[in-house]
Amino acid sequence: MQPEIILASQSPRRRELFKLAVKDFTVKAAEINEKEIETAVLENRDEDFLETAKKLVIELASKKAAEIHRKNPDALVVGADTVVVLKENILGKPRDNEEAYSMIRRLAGKIHHVLTGVSIKLGSMEDRFVSVSQICFYPWDEQMEREVQAYVASGKASDKAGAYGIQEEAGLWVEWIKGDYNNIVGLPIAELNKRLNKLIKTV
Repeated sequence: MQPEIILASQSPRRRELFKLAVKDFTVKAAEINEKEIETAVLENRDEDFLETAKKLVIELASKKAAEIHRKNPDALVVGADTVVVLKENILGKPRDNEEAYSMIRRLAGKIHHVLTGVSIKLGSMEDRFVSVSQICFYPWDEQMEREVQAYVASGKASDKAGAYGIQEEAGLWVEWIKGDYNNIVGLPIAELNKRLNKLIKTV
């Protein structure tokens, strides 16, 4: 008998992607202190900042999955967390419109990385992985200025790491991507689907 499947995330983008692989699941958001975890990981950073960021998203995803799994021990729980990395900076969700505009302005004309950590917990087992995508935005110009101002004013930037969603108008600023597009949206569903099927077969 297949276990109950829980997605430990309230992100509407993750929910939509998760539906592609799992038709019957429930959503339960985990309450964890993300800032505390981020501070602890960054204090023990690696020489390669990208490796530190990978550890961070895995730790956040694992903590989210663990909290929900503790309350639902018979369920299969999937936790995920996404960050945007520009050089040695992690760009989280913007505090306000001004910071959202500033974040996108900083990304213009540069290559950045989007990392999503995923944790799947079932019984005493845990499968964890990180998906990394590279994105390059077009250089800043007058057209992008107008589009960014309208995008930020619409409120769409406020709940997204890096202040943009590639599936929205922000897709107009992308010169190229390398890696999994869905990872940039918020969930590397193709790899997750393979790992889920493999894990469920062990039940």
